[in-house]
Amino acid sequence: MQEVFVRHPLVRRLAAHCGAAALVTGLLTGLLTVAAPAASAADTTTDLGVTFDSYTTDLAVGGGRVFVSATDRIIVADTGGNLTGDAVTGLSGVRELAMNADATRLYAALTGSNEVAEIDTASLAVTRRIDLSAHPCPSTLALLGERLWVGHGCDNGPGGVVGLDLSAATPAPVAIGGEHLSAPVLAAAGDTLVVGRTGLHHADMLVYDIGGGTPEPRGTIDGTKWRTDYLRDLALTSDGTTLFSAADGPGRFNRYDTRTLAATGAYGDGWDGYPSAVALGSGGAYVAAGRQFGSTDLTLYGAATGAAMFAADKPDAELLPDGVAFSGSDVFALLRSSADRLLLWRVTGVALPASTLKVTAPARAFIGSPVTVEGRLTRADGKALGLKPLAVTRRSVEGRKDPIAGVTTRKDGTFTFQDTPPDVGEVTYQVFWDGDDYYRRSNASATVMIRHVSTLTMGGPQSGVVGTAVTLTGVLMAGDNPPVGATLTVQRSVYNDDGSGGSVTLPPVSVNDDGTYTFTDTPTVAGRYSYLAMWSGEATAGPAKATHQIVVE
Repeated sequence: MQEVFVRHPLVRRLAAHCGAAALVTGLLTGLLTVAAPAASAADTTTDLGVTFDSYTTDLAVGGGRVFVSATDRIIVADTGGNLTGDAVTGLSGVRELAMNADATRLYAALTGSNEVAEIDTASLAVTRRIDLSAHPCPSTLALLGERLWVGHGCDNGPGGVVGLDLSAATPAPVAIGGEHLSAPVLAAAGDTLVVGRTGLHHADMLVYDIGGGTPEPRGTIDGTKWRTDYLRDLALTSDGTTLFSAADGPGRFNRYDTRTLAATGAYGDGWDGYPSAVALGSGGAYVAAGRQFGSTDLTLYGAATGAAMFAADKPDAELLPDGVAFSGSDVFALLRSSADRLLLWRVTGVALPASTLKVTAPARAFIGSPVTVEGRLTRADGKALGLKPLAVTRRSVEGRKDPIAGVTTRKDGTFTFQDTPPDVGEVTYQVFWDGDDYYRRSNASATVMIRHVSTLTMGGPQSGVVGTAVTLTGVLMAGDNPPVGATLTVQRSVYNDDGSGGSVTLPPVSVNDDGTYTFTDTPTVAGRYSYLAMWSGEATAGPAKATHQIVVE
């Protein structure tokens, strides 16, 4: 009997990670993950016009349009993310979508009517409905040529997979493999079909050879061995040899060889949310990875290197499972807002060649003084991109954002600007290039601590006598206010003719709440006494020092 677990957010996820991370790290080929540029203001988010409180939706991109399933209809948008005003209606319980290679036909799994609908993408008319009443709740699809595989299974199970020959006038469903606990996730490409079990703590992925027409079992990618926890989505390279999975555990997007059935790599660090969607773009060169319940919704990885090339987040919305697809160099993702609205998120230019933006600034500066920020925008190979406008924002530690206009790169890619922050504290200069038709956007930042100018005074007698105590006083101010709890370091240096002088550090001197301080010292030899008081400063105030000299006889 298969064991079923209820998905829980981060608590169970972290517990699973602790046990799985060590195993996966040791067994998988590690892939480098680096900091990635963030999304830009050029991205668009479109409200699709429906209230949506479900996780069961899907999107298909082709023929210059985006099709989104939404319970009883399929909504249509263009590849700019704009609603066309068209929709396919009269559908019952639309789940997953699949589009053929020339984008002329769209297939929709209808759980409500136990059918697969075939739709003409030009007229948006339903051209036929394929009856699956003997295999209720069709939910997931994988299309390859004229072969459509359908994963079915209602909430109370059982589920399974059937194959359909779409070239037949009335396709007859042919069962593949045995029963499943629920509708499995599917992927098909080349000569490979992968059937992934769902709703399980350790989910196997069953690999079939479909090169001969009839699926023949090739083997199983062991969910227990690789700790595949709650499988959500699958993607195959076009030749069917490499599989990518999105599952709660081990928290990273895993890569498998469908010939050897072994894991060959992983993407991400496993701590940034639940993997819930995965798609391949640019001929398999890029992996678009979607997450839930984390700080990053979407990450683009280089498929070969595992390097994180781009990251984006929508903090007011949640990315939906199986809700990511490429459209040329763009990525589309489906979101559910905090108000339960279904959103289409277009993230532009992520699959273009990379650009590199570097920014430098001084670590510290004093209030009222201009800060000089410098940097350079180049291609990945270091060559300049010429004159490009940059978007610059100064962000304070309180979160206030102030734009800095008019910053443009020179022909050699360099740029310089000056700014005078109005307040004390940490400020971050965020510099963003929005990209163009040839190179991907990039961003960088530099942080500067803006501090008060501190002042320290010290006064006392001009002369003294050996053996008689002298008193020195002064005031320490950090800008217009005394620092709280400050302590001074005081050095005494004695200069005389017989060489009996030298330098010593006196006991620390505490500063009063009003900035004043007092200390005494008793000269033991004659000579010229020099007292040096020093304050090392604090996060929002610079250091200060003061001196005083006394001639002792």
